[in-house]
Amino acid sequence: MLTYLARVRAVAWAGLLVGVVACGGSDDTGVPTNGTLVIAPSSAQLFVDNGAPATQAFTVTLVDDAGRESDVTGQVGWQLVDPAFGSFAGATFTARGGRAGKTMAQASLGPLTGQAQIEVTVRGRRVTAGAPANAPDLFASATDDPAVAPAMVYPPDRVVVPGNLGDFEAHWTDAHGHDLYEVRLEGDHVDLRAYTAGGATGWTAFTPSEWDAAARSSAQLTLGLRGLTLANPGRAGVAPNQIVTHGVEDVEGGLYYWAAESADASTPAGIFRYDFGAVGQPAEEFYTTRQSANGRCVACHTLSRDGTKMALTYDGGNQSATIVDVATRTPAIAPSTEYWNFAAYTPDGAKLITSHNGVLTVRDGTTGAAQGTVPTGAYATHPDFAPDGTTLVYVQVAAPGADWHFGGGAIMAVSYDAATGAWGAPRVVVEGGGNNYYPSVSPDGQWVLFNRSGEDAYDDASAELWVARLDGSQPPRKLDLANIGVGLTNSWARWAPFRNTYSDGVNTEDLYWITFSSKRAFGVRLGAGRPQIWMAAFFPRRAAAGNDPTGPAFRLPFQALVTSNHIAQWTETVVPIGRTPPR
Repeated sequence: MLTYLARVRAVAWAGLLVGVVACGGSDDTGVPTNGTLVIAPSSAQLFVDNGAPATQAFTVTLVDDAGRESDVTGQVGWQLVDPAFGSFAGATFTARGGRAGKTMAQASLGPLTGQAQIEVTVRGRRVTAGAPANAPDLFASATDDPAVAPAMVYPPDRVVVPGNLGDFEAHWTDAHGHDLYEVRLEGDHVDLRAYTAGGATGWTAFTPSEWDAAARSSAQLTLGLRGLTLANPGRAGVAPNQIVTHGVEDVEGGLYYWAAESADASTPAGIFRYDFGAVGQPAEEFYTTRQSANGRCVACHTLSRDGTKMALTYDGGNQSATIVDVATRTPAIAPSTEYWNFAAYTPDGAKLITSHNGVLTVRDGTTGAAQGTVPTGAYATHPDFAPDGTTLVYVQVAAPGADWHFGGGAIMAVSYDAATGAWGAPRVVVEGGGNNYYPSVSPDGQWVLFNRSGEDAYDDASAELWVARLDGSQPPRKLDLANIGVGLTNSWARWAPFRNTYSDGVNTEDLYWITFSSKRAFGVRLGAGRPQIWMAAFFPRRAAAGNDPTGPAFRLPFQALVTSNHIAQWTETVVPIGRTPPR
């Protein structure tokens, strides 16, 4: 799985290895087969300012073996290593700002090829509504003074985000009376600035196209903030720069989460989903009180890895449950027929493990028909399968109250043979230190993400994120950077399904993404107390070394601020409604 950055590097090297000299004279059509194609200029630098296209005309000269030159500009074909940089019309290249950085253009004439480098810098000065049109000039003339700086409150410094995040926001507070702000996102070949009016608090968002150009230009970006007062614009308070980095590959797959009904009743309660391939789009209403049977409330849910099936529960704890065909949103089980609280699919979707009153039941993954139980030997809940299907993790409860609230939870693991349906003997992964619950196994099958709290596992303010080795070879580690603090109800963490990589420009390491719900404040737009889905980077190499393996968390931007959002469950594919994917 390669992003455009990885693909461009591969294709660029391949293109540069193509010989620019061939032997043999000419073929029967008169097309030359020997000589050298020389492109002028050999290197072009273009600037796309405020979205205005930039152009560069090239000429191509054929130099034959005798040193004779002829203009073949009108005869060659053109190709870009990365077409996202722009396009050719004849021998004129146009950059429109979709990409910034360096790429190669190749001219071809029969077997002959020649290359030229194109370097594109994207610069933008966007003045938002309410800010004066001359805001860029005011800041350009101002003298910086850190003593009167506004304070950046979101995102956290050194945050790691996906390249396809889409919507990137900056939030700040200001105790110095400024009323005009400049927010800068800068990297190699990109300098984007947004100007906005404000007061004691403020925020702005870079557009999806602005963020895309920035993220595709550089592995590391600088986020800057300045504020000035229109009545006395000669001095600008300048905040310390922050660093923003991103993964090499785009995040893939889909996220389904439960949203409680908004306080103003504008948004129904139920399951919403987001396709990470649909950058910049809001979450889609998938199975809410407007789609469920008789308008029933739906909440706890899980999906098959291929995204075709969703197991869910109605109306709260110990109530009825069903399996929904995602393409048609049709439930396979009538209400008040089968009952469970939590569930997990085998990786192939053939089986579903459900919990009810401390018993883990094995079910058919499509019909929900019971086929036996998992021999846990104790009260068990919160099942989750390892991606290879050979291990089930769950919570063994010492002091049961119900499947969703209890004390003395321990994370357990039991082996599973899909061919025979046989289960091994349960073993302890994590016990003690508090109440341990909501386990989730990493895509490589090496790590278990889980919650630990001092309460009863249900809506616990003290809930924090921890990780442990699935084989028990390392002690559990609290995820300090992702947790950020105490009393935030950091809960129900899950892994994005694919391995990614991260590069700081020198070193490369594996990267996984984790999501969880948290009641922390979202900058200045949402105070603490309403849960939203947050995401953080997880670096397994750092975990193996015993260090904090996470990056600072950020809020996923596709959610509604007016709803309380929980239970983010991942799938590899978002199945379109009304269309079943090929098998």
